[in-house]
Amino acid sequence: MTERIALVTGASSGIGRATAELLARNGYYVFAAARRMYRLEQIRSHHIEPVELDVTDEEAIHRVVGHVMSTKGRIDVLVNNAAYAQLGAIECVSMEAAHHQFEVNVFGYARFMQSVVPHMRTQKSGCIVNITSALGKMTIPGFGWYTASKHALEALSETLRGEVMEFGINVVVIAPGLIKTEFVPNQLRLLDTIAHPAAYEKLVAGAHQIVSHEPRCPGPEIIAQAVLDAITTSNPPLRHALPLDSKMAVVARWLLGPRLFEWAVRQQMKPWKP
Repeated sequence: MTERIALVTGASSGIGRATAELLARNGYYVFAAARRMYRLEQIRSHHIEPVELDVTDEEAIHRVVGHVMSTKGRIDVLVNNAAYAQLGAIECVSMEAAHHQFEVNVFGYARFMQSVVPHMRTQKSGCIVNITSALGKMTIPGFGWYTASKHALEALSETLRGEVMEFGINVVVIAPGLIKTEFVPNQLRLLDTIAHPAAYEKLVAGAHQIVSHEPRCPGPEIIAQAVLDAITTSNPPLRHALPLDSKMAVVARWLLGPRLFEWAVRQQMKPWKP
């Protein structure tokens, strides 16, 4: 059987690392890409090859994909995972920070999709898994730029799916909710770098509150398993939200409508209560 080749971005920690390790244990040769090479070296093995990469560097992305093709001759799976969350009120987050949010979370994914699709199209097979967020289908005050980037990624994923399905390429969206990784602590550190006037004191406290349950959430292994399930089935789900509370939130947004759902979110952001 031909060796299956996967490329995973953001593989130095969290969901990306768990995914790279799980795919390697299940017969895939994994190119694990991230900026922190010292972290990647911790998972190097006969089935995991670390690759240093910044997803905002288009030339570097083409070099990495070229390296995969020149050494392995094919690419079966792309897991677009490298991302971060810039929190803060829309009014207060600088346009420079907003642009960078989109450079990583949207254009970084798009650069990889543009780079791998020609190879998958030629081999008439492949699967692109885009890790988005439960917030790709809803909004929370204080999460505006991050949410906007994930909404954009959902739209790009759905559009790409329609464009490439006739070439034997699957495009799958996996939308995690709160997962216990380094992601939330990094979110909060970035939030604290944004200068907010006193008028937004409750919003900032509410943003902290909404993610306060993260330590009790499942680990990244459940997302890694969802990736493996998606790429090993002949009919993968178009969009998979998990854990269960993420699925329920999407349904609640649809059932309640925008006004009631917004009210419910504000109840979760306790400092917003009168």
